[in-house]
Amino acid sequence: MPSVSGIRPPLRPEPAARGLASTDPRDVAELVTAAWGGVAELTGRLDLDAASRLPGWTTRDVLVHLGDWSEHHRFERLVDDARHARMQEAEDVDARNALVVAAHADAGADDITAALGRARDRALTFLASPDIERIGLEPTDSPIGPLPLTCVIAASAYELAVHALDVAPADQVPDALLHAGIGALVDTTGALAARSGVQATFAVVTPLGGWVCGSEPDSWTTMRLDSELAIGELGWPTLQGDAADVIDASAGRRAAIPMVLGRRLRLYDIAGLMTLMPALESVPGLPGGMALRAAARTLGRTGRLISRLGATVRG
Repeated sequence: MPSVSGIRPPLRPEPAARGLASTDPRDVAELVTAAWGGVAELTGRLDLDAASRLPGWTTRDVLVHLGDWSEHHRFERLVDDARHARMQEAEDVDARNALVVAAHADAGADDITAALGRARDRALTFLASPDIERIGLEPTDSPIGPLPLTCVIAASAYELAVHALDVAPADQVPDALLHAGIGALVDTTGALAARSGVQATFAVVTPLGGWVCGSEPDSWTTMRLDSELAIGELGWPTLQGDAADVIDASAGRRAAIPMVLGRRLRLYDIAGLMTLMPALESVPGLPGGMALRAAARTLGRTGRLISRLGATVRG
């Protein structure tokens, strides 16, 4: 996967670029493998009956709904939609999840591990198949609206990272899973920005590494950042923090503003980051979107708060 090093001007995508979906499929496969591998690593050492952060759901419930079961054919549906250039009515995700969880309420660790492996293998098989060239860039359904099929596959790394943090403390979640989740988050945000006609460059940097995205109307590009780069060298609107904190804030699992005030999350060029607001506003059902929109508005209109943060504001 291409990476960025040294100080750069705004990142401008090529026309028709589709973020990670336009990169080498082997790079996307690497991202997906890291994410699924991290979940599999966790599964073998978790108490399946323990409560998760999701109200009413056990650790078993969370892991079950991520797997591939006979009641769950979502991946095949996405591929079929892309293959036939059609967009079906949005799926009732909550109803589907409830069905799968109820059907496997007594699943053991071995069954769950096998189901997670099947879900991983379906994605990797597609990424290694000739279909990736034919339909990888075709739009298909996602919880945040139409996205290229390969983008939806890459975005699964974010969902896996969020749910890993739902069932385990951050220090037990494999770093490779969290880093993959950040990459998927940045790429998906870039897709939303491009869909909203936003021209922007933004980065997310954690101790595990960083990612940058540049968007234009209808196109975006996503790259890894050189791990040796210092924040001050980037010159781009940047969010900095531990990967788990960034993922939790973006998913609405924890409030963003207290983490910013406590300097767990640091914002560089708030004015630049605010250019992403139209993308957040365009997706009413975006996970964590309400919290992020509230945080962005608060930061944008309250100069006193910005000075308390000690953030660097440019532009």
